Amino acid sequence: MKQDYQVEELQRKIHSEQLEGIGERLEEDIKGILDRAGIYFRVFSRAKTPFSIVRKLEKEGYGFAEDEKKLQDVIGIRVVLYYQDDMSIVRTVLDRTFRSAGKWAETENSDEEFKASKLNGVFYVPEEYRRLYSGDMSDYPIDCTFEVQLRTVSFEGWHEIEHDMRYKSLHGEEFWKNNEDLSRTLNCVLANLELCDWSTLSVFEKLAVYHYQEGNWEMMLKGKFRLRFDAKPLSEEVIEFLNHNKDVAHSLCCCDRAEAIFSLMRMADERPVTYDLIVKAASTIFTECDGKQKRRIAKICNEVLKTEKNLKSERPVLNPLEVTPSFQLNVTLVHRESTTVDKEFLAAVKIIGQWAQTQLCNVAEGIPDTPVDYERYDTGYRIVILGNMSLGFYKLSLDYVDTKRAGVVWKICVSLEKSERIRMKVDCNYCHTPGRLVHNSFLKPRFVDDIFKKIGYEDVIPLSLKPGKIHNMKELERTSQIIADHNRTLPVVLVVEDEDKEKQINTGRLAETIGTYAHVFLLDKKMIPLLVEQSDYTMEDIIGAVWVTFRGSEDKFYTRAMIEQSRFDFNKYAFEEGNVYEKAFRHKLVRLIKEKNCE
Repeated sequence: MKQDYQVEELQRKIHSEQLEGIGERLEEDIKGILDRAGIYFRVFSRAKTPFSIVRKLEKEGYGFAEDEKKLQDVIGIRVVLYYQDDMSIVRTVLDRTFRSAGKWAETENSDEEFKASKLNGVFYVPEEYRRLYSGDMSDYPIDCTFEVQLRTVSFEGWHEIEHDMRYKSLHGEEFWKNNEDLSRTLNCVLANLELCDWSTLSVFEKLAVYHYQEGNWEMMLKGKFRLRFDAKPLSEEVIEFLNHNKDVAHSLCCCDRAEAIFSLMRMADERPVTYDLIVKAASTIFTECDGKQKRRIAKICNEVLKTEKNLKSERPVLNPLEVTPSFQLNVTLVHRESTTVDKEFLAAVKIIGQWAQTQLCNVAEGIPDTPVDYERYDTGYRIVILGNMSLGFYKLSLDYVDTKRAGVVWKICVSLEKSERIRMKVDCNYCHTPGRLVHNSFLKPRFVDDIFKKIGYEDVIPLSLKPGKIHNMKELERTSQIIADHNRTLPVVLVVEDEDKEKQINTGRLAETIGTYAHVFLLDKKMIPLLVEQSDYTMEDIIGAVWVTFRGSEDKFYTRAMIEQSRFDFNKYAFEEGNVYEKAFRHKLVRLIKEKNCE
């Protein structure tokens, strides 16, 4: 009877993130090995999802019985190669590197048919990685193996099409029934792809022969070996030798490419891959040259490579990480007459402490949510809390390594100072290697929003997630006073209502996005004539316009015409309905305020 597997139970037991981590480690290992070979390739890894595992185990043939098989591709590595003859080279490299768990699966083509060329091998996950895995797969017919798929660039995309439209189709053979002519047409496409692979090799082999005949030794090497050569040209010493020893050049042109690459890989300490280095590697496998010539070319290459090695700079030393601001906030907490400042202080501390507990729930226990001293250090994590209720002081500092972005360390610091009111300061920074660009570097910790919702913030006036409305002269004067107030630290965004609702900036959405670190106001269209009288702008300029005022910085003024010219460089909302330029401008405005926040 077929075993019934549950996705939820499997998810609890197999630890998908660890499997993904093992896949990433294997991907790095294979990349490092193939980099030594100098060949052109791309490598990708994936771990099957619990749903995908269950779906496959439900198929016939999987189980623990002798006549059944185990799932071997929970972890999959795909190596995409640029040249067809690299398939056999990479296969040999992997066979020598990992412990095989069976024979390679190859495409079986008859003389009268074409199939997508594939080469799949299965290997055991190295013991050093299995020891790090804490999941339990013993209840499932799953092997501790990983599958490697070798593909050429020509067939890479085609495999996905054929896998989905033929072999993995839920409709089975019915999908192609009574359409044998179309199936043959599909095979014609496959035939052309195979022809592309072989034709490419033929072109470069003929180029190599041509450049050999012309005495262009560097170009001959490029056409012959087709490797990722370093920019350094072939040395004059080697060129001079080949000019006077054409039989050695002929041996280079005719040598076994695969064996030359294996010889290159044995030179573990020689990097990068240069033309001189491939000549040295190939010279070790020459069969046509006499021993004297082989020794001479080897000596020349050794002297050239030795000189290059001596010219290399010293090993790089560790440099300090750059610290880039990500989010800053300096506000006063709202005080309500119905409670005390002490209670508000303790409430804010509790929110911050609970946030830290959630962040580090898998790392540290006992993180306090009261104003007391605490510290904890762990690999990749550091949390220090200084708290004293009688002094009205609390400070939490948290440093942690970003698990998704390599080379990034986050530093978050929040402090509370209590007197007649509570002052809160938040500083978030990310530390990275010099010059590194980190995507999505803006980070507003969740406790910022939680404290706002429960207590609230003031910056001259209370902040709000809804736009302030300006309907009359009194409200306009009050807004002008806020803008002119030197105690204000956060920016003010003033949106002028547009008569055309479709062109109106969505101030509600804008306030929801930036309302914890900016003031947002909407000026009623009835107030436009008055605003025209008090400014140097025309009616046409002001209708639908947006003002942004920063403290100690130049104001920004955008007319409706300027807003309508806004466009996305990268439009994530290209297929969504709505006013595209309004979204583009609002996105631009939010980005501007975030960047100003980090200055």
